[in-house]
Amino acid sequence: MNEEELSFLKETMKLNEIKEAYSLRFTDLQKKLVELKKKRDAIKEWVELYDNELEELREHCVVLHDKEEDKYEVAIDKVNELLDKKIRYVEFWLAVHYFECRWANGEDALTEKQVGTTFQNVLEKFYSRLAMITPCLVMTFFVLPKQFLAYGDQSKFYLYNFIDLLIVDEAGQVSPETAAGAFSLAKKAIVVGDVYQIEPVWSINRALDKALALSAGAIKNLEQYEKLESCGLHGYGSSVMKVAAKSCKYKKYEERGLFLSEHRRCYDEIIDYCNKLVYKGNLKPMRGRGQTDPKQAVAKWPQLGYRQIDSETSNRKGTSRYNRREAIQIAEWLDEHFAYILDSYPKEAEKNLIGIITPFKAQVSCIQAEIRKRAPHLRSKISVGTVHTFQGGERNIIVLSTVYGKHEGCFFIDTNKSLMNVAVSRAKDHFFVFGDIQCLKDTASSASGLLKASIIENQI
Repeated sequence: MNEEELSFLKETMKLNEIKEAYSLRFTDLQKKLVELKKKRDAIKEWVELYDNELEELREHCVVLHDKEEDKYEVAIDKVNELLDKKIRYVEFWLAVHYFECRWANGEDALTEKQVGTTFQNVLEKFYSRLAMITPCLVMTFFVLPKQFLAYGDQSKFYLYNFIDLLIVDEAGQVSPETAAGAFSLAKKAIVVGDVYQIEPVWSINRALDKALALSAGAIKNLEQYEKLESCGLHGYGSSVMKVAAKSCKYKKYEERGLFLSEHRRCYDEIIDYCNKLVYKGNLKPMRGRGQTDPKQAVAKWPQLGYRQIDSETSNRKGTSRYNRREAIQIAEWLDEHFAYILDSYPKEAEKNLIGIITPFKAQVSCIQAEIRKRAPHLRSKISVGTVHTFQGGERNIIVLSTVYGKHEGCFFIDTNKSLMNVAVSRAKDHFFVFGDIQCLKDTASSASGLLKASIIENQI
């Protein structure tokens, strides 16, 4: 034994003391040996269980490891992918057909007297039966509450906590007070949205929201209103997405909520604008660059470009604006190039190829009128609207009509970065600006300035 192993002995120790020291040492090592045997047995049990699980997966044609020596190296992503393709896929369709059979057998079917009534037992029976064949119901927040309004004991009441899972899509567009009631009807909720896209339409201003919060007892004094704002629980300037993010324990990129960073719709050159504008570089473009894509449909055009249309000023129509010169040139350009675009996208539906976005409703009408006049055959094949029209949609080619003349600036474009974020990210392959780009600012910190810097080298 080396000196380190005998360090528990001392030169001055007597024989009895040495025996006692060895006895204590032996007892201590015995305990450690027992613990190691327990760990060994636990590992053996785990290995046996793992081997059995591997064998069961092989029986279902799921092979996790190509080589025997790698069988204890587990990649969770690969496991999930294989389970989705093999096990869960089969389980899903088995479950679908199982509940279809229960539906077909008439389980929980309503009697003739029950049909159309809203008694609690009838509604519970109705939705339990409905879930067998359509477990997911899609509706707006305005429609949802009355679907779960029951009648009983001479009064009406809501079926609280009846919905198993409430999924809110486009939650960034919903004001908190609009959705609050629906959450009381559900046990759990998944909130999906983007606070950098189109905001809700708030029916009140901040001052009135303060007064209402005070009168309703939500706050004891006006100074406490800032606490409501910090939680997102106010009726002006907030959204369901903001409230959900504030309530989420998960945190990424210094903000609460699970940020889905991978973007696959747009070419990298297009989404790079949005990444710089609002996402602080956190988006990960996954589609690739259009300039290097050999499968690009229209290789002769840049992903971001512009067509200069000299214009001193726009025209007013009430509180809106329009620019007929822009509308005419857009209609003529579309008439000239639509056949070429259609040939370039042989597998796409005609009406999903091109979208025209403009900040003003008056310009929407003007563009539609010019298309009817100069290219009537394109009326049903091209979508024209404001940014709100295209929220949640996409087109292969998006044309932005700026409307403003070079001496007017572009207040509407710069007033809300979310609008430009939505407008640009609707384009899968190409985003073209039609207008006088002198109306765009020269400062890259603004939405219009960043847009100008992105397109200035690419005139079409």
